[in-house]
Formats: sequence, structure tokens, C-alpha cells
Amino acid sequence: MKKQALSAITPPWPLMTLILTVGFIFPQLMQSVGSAGVEYDSNQLMIKNAEEISEIVRKKIKRAQEIQAKQEDNDGSTFFAEPDAVEELKSALRVVLARPDQDGTRATAFARIRRELVDLHSLDKALMEITEEGISGLKDSKTPARRAGTYIVYLENLMAEVKPEMASVTTFKRVIEDIRDANIQISDELKKQISMRTMTKPISPSETAAKILPKDQSKK
Repeated sequence: MKKQALSAITPPWPLMTLILTVGFIFPQLMQSVGSAGVEYDSNQLMIKNAEEISEIVRKKIKRAQEIQAKQEDNDGSTFFAEPDAVEELKSALRVVLARPDQDGTRATAFARIRRELVDLHSLDKALMEITEEGISGLKDSKTPARRAGTYIVYLENLMAEVKPEMASVTTFKRVIEDIRDANIQISDELKKQISMRTMTKPISPSETAAKILPKDQSKK
């Protein structure tokens, strides 16, 4: 009787295996989805040297080129940017922009990725998407302090790259305007947490953008 009762409430082994597998994988899958976007935080990238960053970027560019090449081989008559190739390049951009620039690596790496995106006719779209990603991450009160600190570095570096050409490149100017007009607020508690991690006082990227391009100059 006990064996019958136990079998009545215990799922058969195939079902039990499925339950255990889903129970193990699903939380990890959700964690992966939740952390989609920035692959490394600024603290992790800070300890990587220029050669390591260049190698990460090189591998991502190579993957993007391989993905795009397959599409072009399959249909050489019609060119379009393969979405997965663009995503690889955006991933490379995130790595470069999320790293505090202490050795000049950012400018060189950004230029390499920019060329690849231009070749895919995807630079403008990619820049606007990663700008929105950074803004949304900072405006989300649920974003952890470590990630928020990374988004601050990310947006500050992005503005530093587009600023020199914002007068002649419409998308570059719009990046600055969108960050400025987002009116990003950094709470005192978040400032405290970020300061404890980075030993620097965080400034809202919106404030930086307003200094670069005041609202009364936007229409000029």
C-alpha cells in the first residue's frame, strides 16, 4: 500500500527528469535574459589591458564578418545587414564604451567597429539603440548599482566619441540630445553605492550632455 501511495504522488522518471532540468535551467536562462546588454561591467573591464580589449573586439568583429559572409554567399544579389552580425558589433561597442578609458584604447576600437557598422549601413541604428539601452538602464530603479555605474561610463564614453563630429553628423548630435533630454537622475543612495565601488563621484550623463549641447543651441 505504501509503495502504491508513493507511486501515485511521484512523477514517472522521464517527467521527473524534465522537471529537474527545467528547474535548473530556467533560472539561469532568466538570469541571462535579465543581464542581456552589457556583457562586462566597468570594474571588470578596468582590469583588462589594451591587448585584452583589442582581442575581445577582434573576435566579435570576426564573428560578425563570418555571419554576414554566410548571408552574402547564400544570396549575393541582394545586400542587407544580417541582424546577428549587427548584434555582434553592438556587443563589441558595449565592451569598448563600458571601459573607463585610461590608455586611449577606446578611440581606436570605436573606429574599428564604426567602420564595420558603416559597411553594413547600420551605424546610425546601432548607435541610437545602444543610446536608448543606456538611458533605459539608468532610468530603471531596479538596475543594480554596479550595472548603473557601468551605464554611466558607457554613455559618457559614447558622448566623448560622437562629440567631435556632432555638428556634421545628425545622428551623433541626436545621441547627445537624447541623453540630455532623458533628464537622467542619480539618487543619493545610488551615488553613494557607486562611489563606494569606484571611488569616484558619479555625474548624470544628462548633465554632461547639457554642457556639450545646451538646449538653446540644439536648433542651430
